[in-house]
Amino acid sequence: MGRTTERTRDAVDRARALVPAGEVLRGAHVAGVAGRAPKPGRFRRPRVLRGERRTLFSWCLWPANVYLVLSTLTFVPDPPGGRRTAGGRPFGGGWDSLAGQLARGLCPRTRNGVDTVVQITGRRLQLVYVSHAGSFRGAPRRVEAGLSLDVRHVSWIRDRSDDVGGCHEIGFSDGSWCSVQFQGQGWRTMPDAFPYRLSHLDPHPYGG
Repeated sequence: MGRTTERTRDAVDRARALVPAGEVLRGAHVAGVAGRAPKPGRFRRPRVLRGERRTLFSWCLWPANVYLVLSTLTFVPDPPGGRRTAGGRPFGGGWDSLAGQLARGLCPRTRNGVDTVVQITGRRLQLVYVSHAGSFRGAPRRVEAGLSLDVRHVSWIRDRSDDVGGCHEIGFSDGSWCSVQFQGQGWRTMPDAFPYRLSHLDPHPYGG
C-alpha cells in the first residue's frame, strides 16, 4: 500500500508539467472508472504512450493481460443505463457522450500500465497518463496528455463515498454522468476543485 501511495503521489507531481501554460491547477488526483461502473470495450479505449517498450515486469504479466482482454470481449455493457446495482445506476449516457469520453479516457491501452491523473484547472478537465515503467526503479516516468474538456461542461460532482471510499459521480452539460474512483490517500480535497459539489444526501441531478 505504501509503495502504491508513493507511486500515485509521484504521478500527480510529474503530471504537473503538462498543465497548460497560464492555467492554475485547482486539483489533481489519480483516478479510474469506479468498480461498479461499466467499462468500455478494448477498441473504445485510447492507445497511449505508443513509443514505449514493454518492460520485463510487463512481459511477466502478459498472460494475465491476455486473459483479461479475452474475458472482456464477451462482455458488452449497456452504455445508456449502465448496470443496475443496490447503489443505483453507475453510468448515464453513451460512450460518445462527455461522460463516456471521460470513462474511455480513464481506461487506456498501454504496454506497461499507467497512473491516470485527473487535473482540474480554471479552464479544463484534463487527463494525464504517467507510465508505470520506471516506477519501481526510481527512473523518470513518461507522461502524456490525454482527454481535455472545457470545465464549463462539467456541471457537478456528487460524493458517493457512502458506497465506496473515493467514489464520486461526475455530471456533464449534455446530461451524461459517470462514476469515478479517486485512488489512494488525499482524495477528500479533490471535489473542492469542481464547480458544483453535492453530497450523497443530495438527489441525483439527472435521476440516477
